[in-house]
Amino acid sequence: MSFSNRDFMLLDQRLFKAFMAAAQTQSFTHAATRAHMTQSGVSQHIAKLEEQIGVTLFKRIGKKVVLTDAGKALMHYVRQQMHSTQQFMDRVHAMETRVAGLVSYAMPPSCLMSPHFPMLLERRRAHPDIELNITLTSTQEVVRMLLENQMDFGFVTENNNHPLLRYRLFCQEEYVLVSSDPAPLQELTDSSILEQRFIWYPGSSYYYDRWLKHVFPERCHLNTYSLTFAGEINSINGAIDMVAGGLGMAVIPSHCVASLLEQERLCRHQASQPLLNDIHIITIKDHEYPRRVEQVIDWFFDMVADK
Repeated sequence: MSFSNRDFMLLDQRLFKAFMAAAQTQSFTHAATRAHMTQSGVSQHIAKLEEQIGVTLFKRIGKKVVLTDAGKALMHYVRQQMHSTQQFMDRVHAMETRVAGLVSYAMPPSCLMSPHFPMLLERRRAHPDIELNITLTSTQEVVRMLLENQMDFGFVTENNNHPLLRYRLFCQEEYVLVSSDPAPLQELTDSSILEQRFIWYPGSSYYYDRWLKHVFPERCHLNTYSLTFAGEINSINGAIDMVAGGLGMAVIPSHCVASLLEQERLCRHQASQPLLNDIHIITIKDHEYPRRVEQVIDWFFDMVADK
């Protein structure tokens, strides 16, 4: 498509501000205040527009100035131009901030079973050039891998205030004692708990210790080593299956067993107060991360804000 210099000289868009202010306020005096101009300046800009277009844009009715039909058409045109300009700016900005590359992070296996992971995958659809490398491991391993620069960030269930790490609160999860049989969960005591059998899985020691201190605070001697284990497996999913199969009971994040509790395939111990634990996102302090990493971290915090 060919064009000439005249195509760029038809309308001076710098005159639009005074025109829109006058159209909205129906007064050249008030338009001057809104447009941060003098009244004579507003009048001059509108006169130049009328000269360029070749028609009258306003007519005076009493103390007001109102748009003519041509003025209404120009207002519609200006609004379209403003909208098109904003769309163009948004598109260019999106192109400039396009993110791509590998983002690595680690988290406890229970985090994979939270609603946040599918929400992350949904957000990632809009950024197909982002690759995700996710490691499921214990909180201690997450910290070690981050400090050894094996990943970009991580999720942890404990805030140990490591001097090199930045801890940002992400969400909370509830820990519950579950069993396929409701009988042993009723009226648990510090003595009867020692008669039960439990399932061990990676990271469960932390859950057991927290739960015992929460339910039996006066029995500080109780810990994971006080319990009898009837089974061991290296998967939280497998541990849940073992509990559902009647092999033993376990302390598990509630979101991991929500559907089984609803189906009444599992029962939970009703503590006097829920046991809530903070989940943090950790990064290296004062480290400047690539845009792609900051983008993924922002997605996670956006999920919490939306929820």
